[in-house]
Amino acid sequence: MNDIMTLVGAWLVDETDELALARLGNVLLEFDESGGLRYTIREHDKRQIINLRYRVEGSTIVTDQPSAPQVERTQFSFAEDGVLTLAFGGIPYRFVRAPGS
Repeated sequence: MNDIMTLVGAWLVDETDELALARLGNVLLEFDESGGLRYTIREHDKRQIINLRYRVEGSTIVTDQPSAPQVERTQFSFAEDGVLTLAFGGIPYRFVRAPGS
């Protein structure tokens, strides 16, 4: 299975990754097959949604926000147990597939 198809679906911050929870919060990433990425920051009583475009170049996710164009490059990898690791600014954060995804 290629990495784009493996990325497709919904991912939540791994609740055992205390650094990710502290720095990113309760984040949901939703990758679709057509290059869309919805980044949702879930807080107690509200949701902040950022809509991005993405593509994969090797082991890098390249994202761009159409409303405020700025290309970001994020290294990613998958562990044997299916955990997705994204390195934001060189710091690795773990994500797990959301139930039903």
